[in-house]
Amino acid sequence: MAGRILIVDDDDGFRRALKRALSHAGFDVSECARGADAQARLTESNADVVLLDYQLPDANGLALLDELTPGARGAAFLMVTAYPDLEVAVEAMRRGAFDYVPKGAELRELLMRIERAAEVASLRRRMAEASLATQNAAADALIGDSAPMAELRKRVAAVAKAEDTTALILGETGTGKGVVARMIHAQSSRAYEPLVVVDCSTIPANLVESELFGHEKGSFTGAISSKQGRVEAAGRGTLFLDEIGELELPMQAKLLRLLEEKEFIRVGSTRVREMTARIIAATNRDLSRAVAEGRFRADLRYRLEVFVVETPPLRTRGDDILKLAAHFVQDRARALGRSLPEIGSELLHALFAYPYPGNVRELRNMVEQAMLLNASDVLELEDFPVLSRAARGWEPPPREHPSVAPPPYPAFEGRSTQPFGMPMPSPLPKPPRAPMLSPHPGPPAIVGEQAASSTPAADPDHGGETIADIRAAAGREQRRHVVAALKHTGGNVTAAARQMGLSRYQLIRLIKKHELR
Repeated sequence: MAGRILIVDDDDGFRRALKRALSHAGFDVSECARGADAQARLTESNADVVLLDYQLPDANGLALLDELTPGARGAAFLMVTAYPDLEVAVEAMRRGAFDYVPKGAELRELLMRIERAAEVASLRRRMAEASLATQNAAADALIGDSAPMAELRKRVAAVAKAEDTTALILGETGTGKGVVARMIHAQSSRAYEPLVVVDCSTIPANLVESELFGHEKGSFTGAISSKQGRVEAAGRGTLFLDEIGELELPMQAKLLRLLEEKEFIRVGSTRVREMTARIIAATNRDLSRAVAEGRFRADLRYRLEVFVVETPPLRTRGDDILKLAAHFVQDRARALGRSLPEIGSELLHALFAYPYPGNVRELRNMVEQAMLLNASDVLELEDFPVLSRAARGWEPPPREHPSVAPPPYPAFEGRSTQPFGMPMPSPLPKPPRAPMLSPHPGPPAIVGEQAASSTPAADPDHGGETIADIRAAAGREQRRHVVAALKHTGGNVTAAARQMGLSRYQLIRLIKKHELR
């Protein structure tokens, strides 16, 4: 296959002869004789394969390999030298070179290796494009312009740039932790390498080590052949350990060694292998509580918390709820081949008021069920059984892990409020129907009586109260609860967070928000 080649070599005769042969084979060839010019020429040529001389007048090939790799956009490097050395070859491969080639190799063999490297570079770039497409398609959880989402995007961008930093994603079930992990990978320089996902909650405890590190033939009953583990499969890409809080303690100790030493050993082997992937972990558990209860190693927790990214609960995201609902309705309408339905203010109000213990995933499922059950051009509150029951006073069940959940959401009776959200108004009388989605192209937007703008006109049937009034009252109520919790625990932030069902980081954010310290 043809491709773009960059030759970095100070041997004029070798460089020109190789350029002639590669051009004749259909490759587009660029060249330079100095390491100082290599970065600019690589950016200019967008080369698929870089042939890098080990000894240049102004640079060492291995050091230049480290310098060029981050901006290489998936290019494959071949280290070339006139003096073959096994140690240099091993070190070059360890640093990410695809192959090691002596200058005395036959032209046919050299062309074969270059073609193989070009194929690998093409696969890497297709993988990155697919990763980016997946990221865009799965970005439902990141729709919205609320302050928590702006902070989330900021932290994702920051950790994506630090390609070797371990990241820990915290958040309730359904908030999009997997989407965030994929975005970090796609925005990093590792996007051209594999993203390997491991769901720690689905692998039997006795197989976790084999799945992560691999095993040798005969190492245990059923090991009929050697197997590469997920750590090796990730290569120089990203290893995403989802639900890491579910790992058993013995495996946590081995994972700690992997993080600290960047080394691992296959089951049944004595050979130490190096990990070159970056690790991203995620959990919906409160790790500080798990440590206190003896279910999670404190040293592993601190090693994971190098950079913490929190995915905000849907109930804290304000108008994002309506934007997400609009997006899901539009998406399902397109999939079902039907026109966009309309919705009245009663359903809009119920969507905004519900606490969403299942977060974005729960909202998406609600909309999908409503679109399947109701084929008319109007979505009613009755098409959302959960919202309808909540409007009559029903409370959602507690979450699986109450350590990271907020206090139970109170039934709404008259003007009752939820502890960390907005006041819950009484159900409104059925209003006139209003279109839910704008007919104009572009991002979906909810329109109508209560969603025409961020500060809609007051509802004459509801005491003149606007969404802005609701938000202001929610802020006052939220501050009151934070103050009460801190007072009850004598100012102990960790204890107050545990009492409120929040993580320590969430409570610190609330303290800063309300200027309590």
